[in-house]
Amino acid sequence: MKTRNWLLIFGILALLCVLALFLLKRPPAAKAEVYSDGELLYTLDLGKDGTYRVCHADDWNLLVVEDGKIRVESASCAGQDCVHRGAANSGAPLVCLPNRLVIEFIGENELDAMLGSVCRRKVFPAAGFACASSPAFLG
Repeated sequence: MKTRNWLLIFGILALLCVLALFLLKRPPAAKAEVYSDGELLYTLDLGKDGTYRVCHADDWNLLVVEDGKIRVESASCAGQDCVHRGAANSGAPLVCLPNRLVIEFIGENELDAMLGSVCRRKVFPAAGFACASSPAFLG
């Protein structure tokens, strides 16, 4: 094949890849579901800033919701991979394997279609950083 044909094929493939990136990009999620050891603890509205502490046995994760994104601020695990992941509002879940924490993103329309309305556990205010049996809202 001639060089011109190869350039044409490469150009078309590059264009298709760029179009696929734009068309397949997920919109930002409206909510995040927080699971500990496979159990749904609560659903966080990513539009409301706040700090949350999730405890599992003697382990803990400090979650921060800010500017429509959620991140793990600090954790008791050794590797700190969940902390280094940074803030996110869509895509792959945030995971802390040693502490058995998973944060999944749910779009507003997807959640309404599945449930009709949001019916989840309440997040209760807490005064300090002490671990309790339930997740804590820290302000």
